[in-house]
Amino acid sequence: MDLAALHKVNLNGQVHAGRITAYKVKLDKLAAALRIANGRLDLSSLSAALYDGSLAGSASLDAAGHAAVKQQLSGVNIGPLLRDALNKDFIEGHGNVALDVTTVGLTVPAMKKALGGTASVNLRDGAVKGINLAEAFRKAKSLLGAKGAQEQTASKSEKTDFSELSASFRIHDGIAHNDDLSLKSPFVRLGGSGDVNVGADSVDYLAKASIVDTSGGQGGKELAELKGLTVPVRLSGPYDALKYRIDFGSMATEAVKQKAEEKVKEQLKDKLGDKLKGLFGK
Repeated sequence: MDLAALHKVNLNGQVHAGRITAYKVKLDKLAAALRIANGRLDLSSLSAALYDGSLAGSASLDAAGHAAVKQQLSGVNIGPLLRDALNKDFIEGHGNVALDVTTVGLTVPAMKKALGGTASVNLRDGAVKGINLAEAFRKAKSLLGAKGAQEQTASKSEKTDFSELSASFRIHDGIAHNDDLSLKSPFVRLGGSGDVNVGADSVDYLAKASIVDTSGGQGGKELAELKGLTVPVRLSGPYDALKYRIDFGSMATEAVKQKAEEKVKEQLKDKLGDKLKGLFGK
């Protein structure tokens, strides 16, 4: 990008547009205060309607390629927004996204690698595409105790539904780190930690899925035997060829541990019951 022309312009004004498309992203009712001076462009009081929601915030860019974006997206339909903005299709849902990021560079790859700041997302009633955890865990029942882990390639036809999803990210040198993922669905609770490498378009993330007691949703009664287990799922690789590994050996260890704990609790309960009977003569 050649941004030298910013040095030649001095401008103050307002921008209004009923509808505008920027890099395939569709915006309605765009409004912003615009200022260009000393080789720097500033957009303040920026607002618009987009993808069933709205945005509000500010943005700036200078001739050397320093950029800053601070935006709050509210009630947006995240799936079509990401498809248009990034040509990526890995999540669905409605909700809020907050961005407060800076970068520098005169090419898109350079800007991605220099990205820093914070981001957060809160979505509801959606799905993560690429993996169907319910189906994977149903298969796990027959593989429980198998040595090592099973690796599979994410499939565009598979997805894991969720009722709520939230996560925050700390971004440094193009790598977004997360350690507070919370995904809730009728059959699973998902947490984890790891990195999204924005500069390299790749993911390295260890999710931990806990099977909850339910007879509804994607998993249904078939997952009842796995209730209470915590299953490690490693996601890794480039966005377009993401792979996931489920450690069935760890699942077996967790299952044995859980059964042992249940047996101990039952024995303690029986002993306590006998003592109470002796104490009260019944």
